[in-house]
Amino acid sequence: MKNMNAKEQPTVNIGGTVYAPIDIDEIREMIHIAVESAVKKNTRSSPTQKKFIKGIHELAKFLNVSPSKAQEIKNSGIIPYTQNGRIVLFDPDRVIEALEKNKARR
Repeated sequence: MKNMNAKEQPTVNIGGTVYAPIDIDEIREMIHIAVESAVKKNTRSSPTQKKFIKGIHELAKFLNVSPSKAQEIKNSGIIPYTQNGRIVLFDPDRVIEALEKNKARR
Protein backbone atom coordinates (compact mmCIF):
# COMPACT_ATOMS: atom_id res chain seq x y z
CA MET A 1 0.00 0.00 0.00
CA LYS A 2 1.42 3.39 -0.98
CA ASN A 3 1.60 6.35 1.40
CA MET A 4 -1.07 8.98 0.75
CA ASN A 5 -0.49 12.64 1.40
CA ALA A 6 -3.03 14.62 3.45
CA LYS A 7 -5.03 15.72 0.41
CA GLU A 8 -5.47 12.13 -0.79
CA GLN A 9 -6.64 10.77 2.57
CA PRO A 10 -10.39 10.64 3.14
CA THR A 11 -12.20 12.60 5.82
CA VAL A 12 -13.39 10.66 8.85
CA ASN A 13 -16.67 11.18 10.70
CA ILE A 14 -16.44 10.25 14.38
CA GLY A 15 -19.46 10.95 16.53
CA GLY A 16 -20.72 13.68 14.22
CA THR A 17 -17.35 15.47 14.08
CA VAL A 18 -15.65 15.44 10.71
CA TYR A 19 -11.89 15.13 10.78
CA ALA A 20 -9.99 16.03 7.66
CA PRO A 21 -6.30 15.31 7.26
CA ILE A 22 -3.93 18.24 6.98
CA ASP A 23 -0.25 18.19 6.17
CA ILE A 24 2.47 19.90 8.18
CA ASP A 25 3.08 22.62 5.55
CA GLU A 26 -0.57 23.67 5.78
CA ILE A 27 -0.32 23.83 9.57
CA ARG A 28 2.84 25.95 9.35
CA GLU A 29 1.18 28.32 6.89
CA MET A 30 -1.92 28.72 9.09
CA ILE A 31 0.23 29.42 12.15
CA HIS A 32 2.33 31.92 10.21
CA ILE A 33 -0.76 33.78 8.97
CA ALA A 34 -2.35 33.80 12.44
CA VAL A 35 0.80 35.12 14.13
CA GLU A 36 1.40 37.74 11.46
CA SER A 37 -2.21 38.92 11.73
CA ALA A 38 -2.03 39.12 15.53
CA VAL A 39 1.21 41.12 15.42
CA LYS A 40 -0.21 43.59 12.87
CA LYS A 41 -3.42 43.97 14.85
CA ASN A 42 -1.53 44.52 18.08
CA THR A 43 0.78 47.17 16.65
CA ARG A 44 -2.08 48.99 14.93
CA SER A 45 -4.40 49.02 17.91
CA SER A 46 -1.84 50.39 20.35
CA PRO A 47 0.01 53.29 18.82
CA THR A 48 2.93 54.64 20.79
CA GLN A 49 1.38 55.77 24.00
CA LYS A 50 2.04 59.27 25.15
CA LYS A 51 4.60 59.37 27.95
CA PHE A 52 3.55 61.52 30.88
CA ILE A 53 5.87 63.15 33.38
CA LYS A 54 5.24 61.57 36.77
CA GLY A 55 6.06 63.55 39.87
CA ILE A 56 8.00 66.66 40.76
CA HIS A 57 11.42 65.04 40.33
CA GLU A 58 10.67 64.00 36.75
CA LEU A 59 9.26 67.47 36.08
CA ALA A 60 12.46 68.98 37.45
CA LYS A 61 14.55 66.81 35.11
CA PHE A 62 12.26 67.67 32.18
CA LEU A 63 12.58 71.41 32.86
CA ASN A 64 16.24 71.17 33.88
CA VAL A 65 15.56 72.88 37.21
CA SER A 66 15.76 71.86 40.86
CA PRO A 67 12.90 69.90 42.42
CA SER A 68 12.03 72.90 44.62
CA LYS A 69 11.83 75.17 41.55
CA ALA A 70 9.65 72.55 39.78
CA GLN A 71 7.35 72.48 42.84
CA GLU A 72 7.20 76.27 42.79
CA ILE A 73 6.25 76.27 39.08
CA LYS A 74 3.56 73.63 39.70
CA ASN A 75 2.14 75.52 42.68
CA SER A 76 2.08 78.80 40.73
CA GLY A 77 -0.61 77.44 38.43
CA ILE A 78 1.42 78.20 35.30
CA ILE A 79 1.42 74.61 34.09
CA PRO A 80 -1.50 72.17 33.97
CA TYR A 81 -1.33 68.89 35.82
CA THR A 82 -3.50 66.04 37.00
CA GLN A 83 -3.34 64.77 40.54
CA ASN A 84 -4.81 61.64 42.07
CA GLY A 85 -3.86 61.39 45.71
CA ARG A 86 -0.11 61.77 45.85
CA ILE A 87 0.45 60.99 42.17
CA VAL A 88 0.99 64.06 39.99
CA LEU A 89 1.08 63.74 36.19
CA PHE A 90 2.14 66.35 33.67
CA ASP A 91 1.55 66.24 29.92
CA PRO A 92 4.91 67.27 28.38
CA ASP A 93 3.30 68.98 25.38
CA ARG A 94 0.94 71.00 27.57
CA VAL A 95 3.77 71.93 29.96
CA ILE A 96 5.85 73.34 27.10
CA GLU A 97 2.83 75.11 25.63
CA ALA A 98 1.93 76.69 28.99
CA LEU A 99 5.50 77.84 29.62
CA GLU A 100 5.71 79.38 26.14
CA LYS A 101 2.41 81.23 26.68
CA ASN A 102 3.61 82.45 30.08
CA LYS A 103 6.90 83.57 28.52
CA ALA A 104 5.03 85.54 25.82
CA ARG A 105 2.95 87.37 28.45
CA ARG A 106 6.04 88.74 30.17
